[in-house]
Amino acid sequence: MKIRGNNTLFFSLELISGILVFILTLSFGDIGLFGLALFFIGLIFTRNKPDEREMILLFKVTALEASFLGAIMAIIYFKFPGYNWFHGFVSFGLITRGILGVVHFLKV
Repeated sequence: MKIRGNNTLFFSLELISGILVFILTLSFGDIGLFGLALFFIGLIFTRNKPDEREMILLFKVTALEASFLGAIMAIIYFKFPGYNWFHGFVSFGLITRGILGVVHFLKV
């Protein structure tokens, strides 16, 4: 299994990192943002220069993530007004992008 250029592995690490950040920020507050270290380690080891097909899929994942994240942030705003917006944006952004990326790159 190759690591460099493996988009499914990268988005899986992004999903795991988002879940980790969500749990750690609920437990420890701002210190829980150190869970982003897993995301950055995955970014360093798995990213390479993507080809044209991968770029199109990455743009599609990013566009879908923006629409889903907008809906999630609206739900947080109306239903959970005491929840920290930044923690929600980071954790649910990683979780949403991770799920959409895994689904898109497993279809290919």
